[in-house]
Amino acid sequence: MHNNRKQFFVLALAFLMSMFFRSYFGEVGPMVAADIDLDPSRYGYAASAFFISFGLLQMPLGSAFDRFGAGTPMTVLMIVGAMGAALVAMARTAGQLVAGQAVLGAGCAPIFMGVVYQFGSLGDGVAARRKITAVSAVGTIGALLSASPMVWLSEVLGWRGAMLVAASAMALCAVGVAFQMAPTPQEGQSEEATESRPAGLVYLLPICLTLSLGGTFRNAWATPYLSGVFSADQRVSGFALTIVSAVGIATSFAIPALVSKVSPRSIVTAGMAAATIAAFAMAVSPGSSIVAAVALICLLYSIGNLHPLVMAEAQELAPSKHRGLLLGFLNTLVFFGVAISSAVFGWIAQSAGGPSATFEIILFSTAGCLAIGLTAYLARPAWRSIANQR
Repeated sequence: MHNNRKQFFVLALAFLMSMFFRSYFGEVGPMVAADIDLDPSRYGYAASAFFISFGLLQMPLGSAFDRFGAGTPMTVLMIVGAMGAALVAMARTAGQLVAGQAVLGAGCAPIFMGVVYQFGSLGDGVAARRKITAVSAVGTIGALLSASPMVWLSEVLGWRGAMLVAASAMALCAVGVAFQMAPTPQEGQSEEATESRPAGLVYLLPICLTLSLGGTFRNAWATPYLSGVFSADQRVSGFALTIVSAVGIATSFAIPALVSKVSPRSIVTAGMAAATIAAFAMAVSPGSSIVAAVALICLLYSIGNLHPLVMAEAQELAPSKHRGLLLGFLNTLVFFGVAISSAVFGWIAQSAGGPSATFEIILFSTAGCLAIGLTAYLARPAWRSIANQR
């Protein structure tokens, strides 16, 4: 039991660092752009580089998890991630920044899937969902740390110094994973495999591509939205993103409590529907109200907390022999969705006529993609796996 608590603690801290690095560019990005002289297109490339390398590694990591367990791959790549954060801190050109972001993305790549894989091996679907969502909830504090606290630290140490501090924290988390990660349980996998429904994974593909659109918007485009459309300065934007992160954290902590009372399918459906409707509504008049804009960003960002539920649902459908590989494929879609949307949003910002037109197009595009993902998710037959029956 004591070792289980330590494992939960180090995994939660590791996921906190992953969430920090996924989110930090929303605050540091404008400072970096001013320092390195990035245009909107290169800004989009820098934001997407993290998620491209993150996504490319998901399937190889899934195979490695199936063969070696989650502990060793996580430790090695988290050390690589610490080196990537240091590379970002030392970047002097757009190319160096993109390279550092790519290395950093590789370092964060195994963390979330490692959490899902480790707890998914328990053989109890309800317990797995609770632990996965609980680790995710604790980890979302990293997004909060990437907002106003990151601005404050950057003002004290400069953004480069702040990144070196983050790199050190990542290295310490890697040490914790190395010493506290328990071997992945292997018992009961053959029984679970007979109850798998791999065909059901097809219905999850579109939602996996669209789930992190809100995170993309918050992490890289919320500050340009608030500053370009509402003339918000850095401090106002930082405060707004702190609110967004706080709402995301509250939502993430609410989900583990809800899963024992409401079906995960209902939670996912309600969240995606609310985000879709709100995005369409705000796209009609993106400059109507800064309060409404912040509320929309809160809602879009919060649907990212549905990701653990979708992944937990997916692993109950997957054959256990190839569970890591299939989870890696779905996670690839999630983060390729982020990378693609970051680059596309950058192209829109480069081509559209002004901030209002830019974010009208971005919000309409976001709402349309969310609607497609929700429709496919609702079309999936509600099969029950053995993990749900326990």
